Amino acid sequence: MIGVFPTHDELGKRLILVLKGLPCSWNKCTFCPFFLEQGSLPQVLKVNSKLIEQAIKILSREDYERITIFNGGSFYELPVNTVIRLSKITNSRVVDIETRPEFVDYDVIIKTLEILKPKRLVIRIGFEVIDDEVRNKILNKGIPQQEVYRIASLRKKLQKDKLPVEIISYVLFGMKGISEELVKRSVQEFNELFDGVIAIRYRKYLTHHPEEVEISGDLIEFLKKNTLLIDWSEQEFWEVAER
Repeated sequence: MIGVFPTHDELGKRLILVLKGLPCSWNKCTFCPFFLEQGSLPQVLKVNSKLIEQAIKILSREDYERITIFNGGSFYELPVNTVIRLSKITNSRVVDIETRPEFVDYDVIIKTLEILKPKRLVIRIGFEVIDDEVRNKILNKGIPQQEVYRIASLRKKLQKDKLPVEIISYVLFGMKGISEELVKRSVQEFNELFDGVIAIRYRKYLTHHPEEVEISGDLIEFLKKNTLLIDWSEQEFWEVAER
């Protein structure tokens, strides 16, 4: 659901902006419904301008230490106009963005820091699972294993240069085709490669999407101990308008 959502959870007190995005350049993931909320450039500019103004008004009444930005795709596919407007609310705050890995390199991150001026930039990437075959044959993510390790190497360079940037991975669970053992292995290996993991509970939005599966108590306890956040996909901002 597109909108602005004040939230308080394991990541702290934060303001979540779900912006309208342009069509995803990949748009082939087997489980993703967010194409339903994407639009044309004029629509995106108009809607996002209003949402950012709404966020500015909220922040004028109450401060939030963290801004989380979603747009149903990659941050780096947002119009430049929207990104510049976002800089009005990101200065000196922790800022979460999400993106596909192919948009990210050292120079892009430096430019992002220059524009947004965050206290800390947290880049979320949906690698979903550590297994290359599951990621690309079942989920159809189009992200080869070498991209996982390229981003891990990039993270080391960012740390060496002492830049205020963290890279975290999503791990998807509760979906047919992703075993609980693979979920656990993915969390463990991504925790070693990156700055942490957010676990995302898969929800079936459309009839042709993969089936949901039951989740064991054992997996829940594991995720509680080994992830930054378990996102159960139940919050208001997870509702897709056309569902």
